[in-house]
Amino acid sequence: MKARHIGWIAAFGLVLAGCAQPPTADIDAAKQSLDEARQAQAAEYAPQTWTTAQDAMAKLDAELAAQEQRWSATRTYTTVRQLAQDTKAMADRSRDEAIAGKEKAKSDATTMMADAQAAVDRAHAAVASAPKGKGTEADLASLKSDTASLDDTLAEMHRMFDSGQYNDAKVKAQAAIDAAKQVEAEIEKAKSQRRSA
Repeated sequence: MKARHIGWIAAFGLVLAGCAQPPTADIDAAKQSLDEARQAQAAEYAPQTWTTAQDAMAKLDAELAAQEQRWSATRTYTTVRQLAQDTKAMADRSRDEAIAGKEKAKSDATTMMADAQAAVDRAHAAVASAPKGKGTEADLASLKSDTASLDDTLAEMHRMFDSGQYNDAKVKAQAAIDAAKQVEAEIEKAKSQRRSA
């Protein structure tokens, strides 16, 4: 009888030891996918799915911590496994969206950079054809300074593009386009005033 009792205790102990293990493979896969999404710059190019993936990881961490607080005989990792799989799926989606988003941003930036270069070239041509004469020297000097700063903006835009900062390059391209249009508008206004004088 005593040997039988010890046998039951040993069997029960083995059951407890065997059923309370966290699904480390699923958790590691989720973390790996999150790292891949981070490296793909998901925060910049797929912000919504990246935030959802991070939220899923936070839930996974919370559930894992909750299970670790429980007595080993009552721990269950079914929810942890599901949360890990959900996190991995969302992180993979975030990574894929980021890769596609980055390619689109690169394409958009390439187009905008060409537009910016053309706008700056037009601004330079406009400054060269600006009316000269008494009372225009200061304005002309200011416009020449403005177009020179446009060249700096273009150079910075190219540096950003070359370093993979496509969204920032687009912002710089738009700034150059807007500034170039302003220069052209100022020169057209000066020409119009000269004609009406």
